[in-house]
Amino acid sequence: MIDIVLRDMWSPIALIIVVLLMGLITYMIYNLGNPAYKRTKHKGEPFISGNKPPSDVSMIQVGGDNVFWGFTHALRKYIDPLVKGHTGIVNDYVYWFVITLALVLIYVYILI
Repeated sequence: MIDIVLRDMWSPIALIIVVLLMGLITYMIYNLGNPAYKRTKHKGEPFISGNKPPSDVSMIQVGGDNVFWGFTHALRKYIDPLVKGHTGIVNDYVYWFVITLALVLIYVYILI
């Protein structure tokens, strides 16, 4: 019976079974959490070097420039041309996407 359901085409029955199993697994993992956890006033707030965060949440800005300093410094020769090529214009990105897609399709067509 299951062989007929899963053979040669998409099967909604298999999809329903997979979704139900994933839901069950997710629920089981959720239940493994700490039942004694109590949400208090300060839990979940950002940690800003021990300083009390401002009352207005929109004023919280944690800079991330120095977080990846070692990574960006080591790959500077690769990253700098990418930053210079970043224009922010959607048309440029679509152009590069279409060109790349065309090259990939040509490459795949030649192989097959």
